[in-house]
Amino acid sequence: MDGWTKAEVARIPACDFCAQSGVDTPAEYDGKTDMGPWAYMCAAHFCKYGVGVGLGYGQRLVEV
Repeated sequence: MDGWTKAEVARIPACDFCAQSGVDTPAEYDGKTDMGPWAYMCAAHFCKYGVGVGLGYGQRLVEV
C-alpha cells in the first residue's frame, strides 16, 4: 500500500500554486485537487486543496 501513498522522485518540483504567485516553494505532494486537476502542492496548499493520498487521490513526494 505504501507504493500508492508515496512517489520517489529525482528532484522535488515547485508547488504549482506558489509558483503562480512567483514563489519557489518545494512541493510535498502530487495529487488531485478539489477543483479536479492534479497539481504539485506544498503542505499548506495540500491542506487547502488536496483530497487525500492513496490510489486515485495523490502521493507524498520523496526525493531519492
